[in-house]
Amino acid sequence: MANKLSISQSTYSDIESGKLIINHERLIEFAAILEVSPEVIEGFSDQVIFKACIQSGYINTNYINPIEKIDELYNEVIRGLKEQIQTLNEGIITKNEFIYVLKSRK
Repeated sequence: MANKLSISQSTYSDIESGKLIINHERLIEFAAILEVSPEVIEGFSDQVIFKACIQSGYINTNYINPIEKIDELYNEVIRGLKEQIQTLNEGIITKNEFIYVLKSRK
C-alpha cells in the first residue's frame, strides 16, 4: 500500500496507527487503490472488512450487512438535520416576535 501511495512504509505505518491524519485528497487515493468509495473508508466499522485476495492479487471488499448500517447512519443524519431545522425555525419565530415587539413600540 505504501508503494502504491508513493510514501514510505514508516509514514504508512503512522497513518495506520492514527499518528498521522490523512487529508481528503489522500483519502481519495486510498479509496481508488482499494476500489471503494471514500465514504466506505470513512464509515469503516466492524461491518466492513478489507482483505487482500492473494489468488487474484487485488484488494477485495467484503460487506456484512452494509445496507443496514448505511440505512441506520442515513436515518441518524436525517434525524439530526430535522432537529437543526426545528431549532432554526424556532429561532426565526423568536426573531420575528422580537421584531414585532420593537415595531409596536414606535
